[in-house]
Amino acid sequence: MESNAVLLDIKDNIATITLNQPEKMNVLSIEIIEGLTDVLDQVKSEAAVRAVILTGKGKAFNAGGDIKSFPNISNAGVGRDFMTSSIQYYKDLASLEKPTIAAVNGFAVGAGLSLAISCDFVIASENATFNMGFNKMGLVPDLGGLYYLPRLVGLQRAKELVFSGRNITANEAKQYGICLEVTNKEELMNRAWEFASNIRDNTGYSVGLTKTMLNQSFESSLEDILFMESMAQAISFTTDDHEESVKAFFEKRKPRFKGV
Repeated sequence: MESNAVLLDIKDNIATITLNQPEKMNVLSIEIIEGLTDVLDQVKSEAAVRAVILTGKGKAFNAGGDIKSFPNISNAGVGRDFMTSSIQYYKDLASLEKPTIAAVNGFAVGAGLSLAISCDFVIASENATFNMGFNKMGLVPDLGGLYYLPRLVGLQRAKELVFSGRNITANEAKQYGICLEVTNKEELMNRAWEFASNIRDNTGYSVGLTKTMLNQSFESSLEDILFMESMAQAISFTTDDHEESVKAFFEKRKPRFKGV
């Protein structure tokens, strides 16, 4: 169910999810967390959606955790329960079998940076600012930050960014591999939509299988990957999408994938 805190717009097989608490810099409030949980559940089950754009309204993509809620975490047990009970939305986003694009419109701080890099692609506005400032708050990176960041930038750079907690510009983020592209702020959503459209037109059932295997590739041996490829290919051969692609090849036209 869509809430005012998180907006969902589905058009031409592309879902745009907008964090909509600009007055709070789109921090991970209870309303944002609940909204993301509901919206991602809807997107996950909607076969017509073939690509997803995640962005924020206002000056921030997401400014991290809701600091005002931190005093309520009175001990380690409460903190653990809070973390484990409130990250289903993140797991759904990271494991979504559809291409995801973070359109970073402003500040992506702490958990906001983790949220962005859990997407398959990051496109940033030139005025975007990235920061892994957990240590400055006496905290450790969460929401998969310790998983994705070193894979994108390398271990040494990841340590530097986390330990220093410094701000990095959009262009630095591109240089380090955090974001794929940088564009001017007026064109950010147009570029994200164009990028999503190019993916959407080539997206069928096989994309979900491919994404799942790629996400496991760093932890898998060659033998593991060869096995997964064989199983996934066997499934792909039987899909309507593959049948359609063969027909389109001989008819010299673009395939019209349905995702089944």
